Amino acid sequence: MEIFLRTPRFLRAICAAATLTTAAGALATGCDKAGGDVQINSIDPTSGALQGEQPVRVEGKNFRTDIGYTVYFGNQRANQVTILDDKTLLVVSPSADAAGPVDITIRADDGAAFRIAKAFKYEDMAGNVVEQFGAAPKKGKKGNLAY
Repeated sequence: MEIFLRTPRFLRAICAAATLTTAAGALATGCDKAGGDVQINSIDPTSGALQGEQPVRVEGKNFRTDIGYTVYFGNQRANQVTILDDKTLLVVSPSADAAGPVDITIRADDGAAFRIAKAFKYEDMAGNVVEQFGAAPKKGKKGNLAY
């Protein structure tokens, strides 16, 4: 996944680009030197249902706890962003119209913005186990259920 960082200090120009490989734990570093560089280490989980409401942890370093963050999944704004500490944001994914990968954009109230290309994948989860809730196995099949 590509990460693009922006800051008003450099006229909102792209100041760094890096590749984020969640499994490898590669780092993305921000441009703001005031409280140390912002780093994004991982997004977990990296997929969720089209309906949204998936809690997503953004793990990193040097998130400011004295400002707020706005997070977008593609062009949909997340309704809930919680700053757990200077290393973790907890975001609830919004709903999406179509399955597929989307960028995650994190905008800090101080003007810095981070775009992580194709960081989250929406999946059509129709036909999941909830639809089968309460259904019993067909008679004649062996199993551990007695009825």
